[in-house]
Amino acid sequence: MFFRAFSLTLGVAFIASFVQFAPGTTALAIDLQPTTTIYLPNVTRMLGGPDGWNTPFIVQNVGASSTNLTFDFRRFSDGAVVKTRTVTGLAPGTSVFHCPNCDNELAAGGQFSVVIKSFGSPVVAVVNEHQNEANPQRQEALSYDGLAFGSTKVYLPYVAALSAGFYCTVIAQNLGTALATATADFKSYDGLKSAQLARAIVAGGSQFIDPRFEPNLTAGTEYAVTLTSTQPLGVVVNCHNDDASNPAPRAFSYNGVLAGSEVRTFAPYVAKNVSGRTSRVIVQNTGTIPAQPVLHWGSLGGPITTFLNGPAAVAPGGVWTYDFASSNLPDGERSIYVSGGQFALLVDTRSPTTAMGFTGGTEYANRVYLPNITRTLGGPSGWTTPIVVQSQDGWAATIKWYRFADGVLVYTQLLSFGFEPAMSMKIDPRSIPQLTDDTQYAVTIEASRGGVGAVVLELNDRGGDSAMAYEGMVPAPSAAFGTSSCSPTADVSGSSFICRFYGLPPGATPINYGITIPGQADFTQQIPEAVASDGSYHVTVAAVSLGLRTVTITAGGVSKTASFTVNSPTFGLQITQSQNGAVAATTKAGAACIAYAQLPDKSFVTSNLLTVVKTADAVGKVSWTYPSQPGGGTATHFVECVSNGETHVASMAFNLP
Repeated sequence: MFFRAFSLTLGVAFIASFVQFAPGTTALAIDLQPTTTIYLPNVTRMLGGPDGWNTPFIVQNVGASSTNLTFDFRRFSDGAVVKTRTVTGLAPGTSVFHCPNCDNELAAGGQFSVVIKSFGSPVVAVVNEHQNEANPQRQEALSYDGLAFGSTKVYLPYVAALSAGFYCTVIAQNLGTALATATADFKSYDGLKSAQLARAIVAGGSQFIDPRFEPNLTAGTEYAVTLTSTQPLGVVVNCHNDDASNPAPRAFSYNGVLAGSEVRTFAPYVAKNVSGRTSRVIVQNTGTIPAQPVLHWGSLGGPITTFLNGPAAVAPGGVWTYDFASSNLPDGERSIYVSGGQFALLVDTRSPTTAMGFTGGTEYANRVYLPNITRTLGGPSGWTTPIVVQSQDGWAATIKWYRFADGVLVYTQLLSFGFEPAMSMKIDPRSIPQLTDDTQYAVTIEASRGGVGAVVLELNDRGGDSAMAYEGMVPAPSAAFGTSSCSPTADVSGSSFICRFYGLPPGATPINYGITIPGQADFTQQIPEAVASDGSYHVTVAAVSLGLRTVTITAGGVSKTASFTVNSPTFGLQITQSQNGAVAATTKAGAACIAYAQLPDKSFVTSNLLTVVKTADAVGKVSWTYPSQPGGGTATHFVECVSNGETHVASMAFNLP
């Protein structure tokens, strides 16, 4: 279904209401169960020499209360903990920074996995990987997300074995509680070469695969990789073209893609000849049966206008690639998504001197976190990080900029997507006068139901490989892999809850979905989709009615349940005028609102005057006028408003003409 998450939202809203459309101590930290655990598979100190690989990381408190943190550094060779750092009283909205090269307690030339535990509030983390920082012309820059959850099936769309000078090191971290036996299945893009490699990984530890030293891999080959493990894994892939004889070394990093059940995968940004950079899109089938990918795109700031059918049957684990350099499209920046099955999506963007990569998202989250945003950090030619935000099915998003140093909210801005799924908008920090130069920010994006995704493009003008990228991060699950749960476990009415289910038969279809509605009959729906290859299924629910809700997923004769609690909303919404050509409402001051009208034949009024996003005034009033519609019968207005990620909908009938 094209609007799978959106249609579920509407169905639940229909049943749930009248709406028809859809500072602490170290000892305390040790004694408590962690609120969030984040895994960093690859952290180094002076690996390769004094100006070798350095991997500073940033941890952001994205909760509402202070939190205490522990960082366990584990040696690659045997997984032993060699250092623990404790941070107490990290305030909401603020971040803490760790520089391994500045840490004399870590061995020079060392390579580590890190396990971060937060006690008191949820956190997210991002890692920046740098080499040759003192030599700008030979600098390499990569970035990856800290991992809040993993899977027993992880997909790597691109692993080069010295192909066009690039080689990709695979670094897998065990996110489970026991020894992991992991198998990596390599399949060449042409399907003619294959290999299988195995690794044993202690809990919390990491192991790597370097194609240069694997005799079963063929030099000059691009592979897609499927990792299967007895414990959930998180994976980072670091790709380099940095031989000493290369005058322009380049590198990029990306997070391995977890098995997923969604049938649309979004990527906020691709380029064709923008600052010399062009993107190649790599699509890997993560499902259990052959599937045909369909690539859709549109210009940044505009609707999706074009699609391209991929091969009729990409095999499980196989790939299809599309290079925008070979297209007849004009130069420019675009947003994309892929439909047609369960697909991992990698955007590989290169110029002759730079490279950056990131993977697509499927979460439909109404909160997305960006721990490290900068404006000319280090001087006029220093790091600046444009953000590209993409609607998945969300129609509006609010971006909140918190100063890194003290957590102060310095600027809030509204993005309006209207009813244009997959539209992207690009925000350059240098274009916002409320922000200051040589400053770091932590950014939170709060979206309407339907959700958004985001990617951060990290760029500098110092020369060399001055580009890297990382994906916006969604809230961590409330339970570990294998335990069905909803995140968050409780929130206010109008919030979105991501429910994840495990232990279902891989590939089973269809999905039978049910949810309890307090005081009403259960809502049920059959969804023509399949369980993910790791036996998981996830669904996003925008809930309205109060109380305990239980979601049940049944597939292949197996049922799994998870629950969440809906608390009282923080604001209301009431339509005060509903007539042909005009609609008005009262809600929370400053809320972003959109309106639409359904005609008696169930079609919708298409006027741009109606679907524009407006902000409620100081007393909460908002209104729209549009051309009166002909015909007769009873039509219905809908108004939808969002504030702080909380979305409410109201409806009222009116007569035609």
